[in-house]
Amino acid sequence: MTKQSPPGWGNDSLTKYLDNYRDNQFATFVGKRAVISDLILIDGMYKLLLDGAKNPKPFIPMTFFLRAHSAYRSATGAVMAGQLYEAQALLRLCLEHSSYALYIGPDTERWKRWMSRHDNEDARKAVRSEFTAAKILKCITSVDTKLAASYETLYERLIDFGAHPNEHGFSMSSTIRRVDGDLHLDTVYLHGDGVPLDHALRTTGQVGIWGLNAAEQLYGERMKLLSIAADLVKLRKQY
Repeated sequence: MTKQSPPGWGNDSLTKYLDNYRDNQFATFVGKRAVISDLILIDGMYKLLLDGAKNPKPFIPMTFFLRAHSAYRSATGAVMAGQLYEAQALLRLCLEHSSYALYIGPDTERWKRWMSRHDNEDARKAVRSEFTAAKILKCITSVDTKLAASYETLYERLIDFGAHPNEHGFSMSSTIRRVDGDLHLDTVYLHGDGVPLDHALRTTGQVGIWGLNAAEQLYGERMKLLSIAADLVKLRKQY
């Protein structure tokens, strides 16, 4: 590394933690090269799809895929650092923004209703009624049943492992032990190598691919022209 830390960096618990965060990212980059190469490829496919897109049709879903891509990058950074529990919420953001893109699609009226959520209480209730998990899943199912099945599987897994406070996520990152009659709670902030890291890296790839699969439903021709579709076929077979 040629860049030096600014004065005072690492002299407190937070910036020391951030140093450990980056060190873990380096270790994952080196030690998990094959899966990291896949995550880099997925990121590049998003970037190719989104960067420089002029007057995409439909236009509105692109805004959701941009946020999905940003969430994907944030989640990848957290997973590579070993912050596996909190990364689940970021992965859920990626998954849900992609599903909203598909749900809204070319429907500008639905977009307007969504944008008007905070206008008044009636508008808020209308959006809550229209943008339910059941209706979004029904929409995805109408587009592609396999896409819907994988969405449901990924969504539930993310909820279980940290997108909501649930037992699986807590158990993955915590242990309770008794020492001399006292209870001690050991909570893992940054995981090292092991099954939880491998599981999270694979889930990250699957969520990223799901978003690209959703994008293909709306921008299939663009993805073919940019050779994204061919790479996506290969990745599907691996994940």
